[in-house]
Amino acid sequence: MKVKLTKKFIDSIDYTAKGTDIYMDDVLTGFALRVGKQSKRYTLHKRINGKLYRDEVEETHLITLTEAREKASIMMANIKKGMHVYDGLHEIFEDTKDKTDNVPTLRDAYTYFKSAKTDLAKNTITTYDRQILQNLKDWLDVSLNDISKSMISDKHKEISKHSKSQANATMRTLRSVWNYCRDSFLDDDEDFLIKEQPVRILNAKKDWNIVKPRTKHVEEEYLGMYLKTLLNYVDRSSHMQAPHSNNARDIEPFLKTV
Repeated sequence: MKVKLTKKFIDSIDYTAKGTDIYMDDVLTGFALRVGKQSKRYTLHKRINGKLYRDEVEETHLITLTEAREKASIMMANIKKGMHVYDGLHEIFEDTKDKTDNVPTLRDAYTYFKSAKTDLAKNTITTYDRQILQNLKDWLDVSLNDISKSMISDKHKEISKHSKSQANATMRTLRSVWNYCRDSFLDDDEDFLIKEQPVRILNAKKDWNIVKPRTKHVEEEYLGMYLKTLLNYVDRSSHMQAPHSNNARDIEPFLKTV
């Protein structure tokens, strides 16, 4: 397939269920995007001097689209000159390596997320801490770019064995942290350092758990017993309160629902 490769287009393409898809660039002839089950790579895909060359340029999250096109151009020029395809590209490899060092781990990303989102309620932070620091504790020191879609699917299934709702909530929280940090961690050219969030695999495969809403309520025949128990309830701090304070406090929200 021949298309004009753009960052938006590349981010929108899903990984393949099997095999590899090739998208030929409409801007630079011989430059292409190769999409597999777990990776997206820029590649050289061109016949030069009668021979078909299929050489890797770089993974999409390690280099900008502009840099990839420039690198592919150099590779093609090298081949035409009879040189090794990667001659003179060592400096570019070093530059991209330096970029990967700036990609945050999940721990770093979550710490940054909490420090930047100062409007988060205390209870929300407590919930997020449980989902990220506990449910995903074995990923805390892993670079975000090393967390794959298959890891997401496996972890979601693992958490679902204990709680389907927690599995969904954990992945939604991870998605929020990821998206926020992806727009915050940029290189000098304001290009993304962090790859697109892999939680979208749950949408693509329709693997989100179906969680039925709670419908439990007090049956009418038990209302009398419920009210009597509620009115007679005394907690440890009751000696510090007025005789009616517990009752008024506890029964008020109930009366609002009937």
